Amino acid sequence: MIAINANAQDFLGPWLSKLPTELKDIQIKNLCFDSREVTHGDAFVVMPSVAGRQAEYVEAAQNNGASLLIASEDYASSFNGPCLHVPSLLDMMGNLVHSTLGSACEHMPVIGITGTNGKSSISFYLAQLLNELKKPCAVMGTLGYGDTQSLIETGMTTLPLEQLHLALQKLSGEYQAIAMEVSSHGLEQGRLAGVRFKGAIYSNLSRDHLDYHGDMASYSAAKAKLFNWPELEFAVLNRDDEFVDDMINLTSCEQVIFYGQSERAHLRFTFQKIHNKGMVLEFSWQEQSSSIELPLYGQFNAYNVAAAVAAALQLGFDFNKTIIALKALRAVPGRMQQVNNEANEPLVLVDYAHTPDALQQALQAVKEHCCGNIHLVVGCGGDRDIGKRPLMGKIALQYADNVIYTSDNPRTESPELICAHMTEKLPTGTYQIELDRQIAIETAIMAAGPTDLVVIAGKGHEDYQEVNGQRSYFSDVAVAQAALMFRSNT
Repeated sequence: MIAINANAQDFLGPWLSKLPTELKDIQIKNLCFDSREVTHGDAFVVMPSVAGRQAEYVEAAQNNGASLLIASEDYASSFNGPCLHVPSLLDMMGNLVHSTLGSACEHMPVIGITGTNGKSSISFYLAQLLNELKKPCAVMGTLGYGDTQSLIETGMTTLPLEQLHLALQKLSGEYQAIAMEVSSHGLEQGRLAGVRFKGAIYSNLSRDHLDYHGDMASYSAAKAKLFNWPELEFAVLNRDDEFVDDMINLTSCEQVIFYGQSERAHLRFTFQKIHNKGMVLEFSWQEQSSSIELPLYGQFNAYNVAAAVAAALQLGFDFNKTIIALKALRAVPGRMQQVNNEANEPLVLVDYAHTPDALQQALQAVKEHCCGNIHLVVGCGGDRDIGKRPLMGKIALQYADNVIYTSDNPRTESPELICAHMTEKLPTGTYQIELDRQIAIETAIMAAGPTDLVVIAGKGHEDYQEVNGQRSYFSDVAVAQAALMFRSNT
């Protein structure tokens, strides 16, 4: 809900060329996008709904006293009052809301980050990096929005249009930049309309969300929309990703910067050392080179850091100062998050890997940091893409030494059935199934030796588990910490 308190014709006149004459007699109190928030004298905007329940929302808004309806479809037959038909509703509303709330994006650069994996990590690394370079930067995405140390949780990667702009307005008073995760759902559904992106970052593309997009071509096309954004000044792309050409071919941006290990990358990185506390990277840019030690795990994290560095360089920061500022980087909650740091105990990492590609990358990466065995606890979410389950099951067994398949967020599905899908083509006797996630984590930690490594994959930062449609508190990190404490006391 956005407070307006203005004449409808005066308020909407600058945005639409043709308006019904009756609008001059209507006073808009609030602009509402949720029918449940509507009160007498409000204008209700009928946003597209994935569930297709727009007619219900229109009826509810009318019952709550809406004085004006604004929609991309004609609801004149079901709404007893003025109806404003706007074919390009999302674009118009995005620009209108952005302007009404003070044009927040014009006061701070917004960097959009998209891809299957790495969005949260890149946004956090970019924010940490810019903060160290004295340019206060907030994040917006899966973990919430605001300061990286005290986020306001939202439960979704990309907020609905009006909530997104309200959050940007709130942040613009305190920050000089925004590192924003951009989901394929948000792009496809027009939730980002009106946002002015100065730059866009592409991490990678692999199988995910096919239950929504249908196929990889549609998924890729949704991601590519960010790189064809109006007035986009620069694009930062992963040169080493197999789908990068899709982004290159569809971008309207003239300033395209590549990062990666490839010789074709403008910002290139190489590994100098990988050890059980992190890694040492050397970055090269325009005939300059500099090395830095980072307390991070995995080759993919090197890519995430490189993406953040490339964006900082495009924002005008000096290369050597940027590399030095990387000393401030810390792991993102639930992304290769180290649970313990005790001698003579196995290293335990909690990671959000919930796609085949992310799981494979995570397991390949930690092997380089580990001289012992890798113990893996992993499951798949219910009511989501079934096709990825056997792929993840096979990858788990291929790259980990000991695997326990368990419950993730089964939602309305049977955990037994999900684990059966994951293990249907695997040889019996080579893995364990433990449907109780807490017991699975405890079993893996108790079985690991001092030089071993335990990966708890799938839920990452989430502090809940959804079973039979009901959420209850559950934290992989908290369970792992308790198990390690028990282990050390026995």
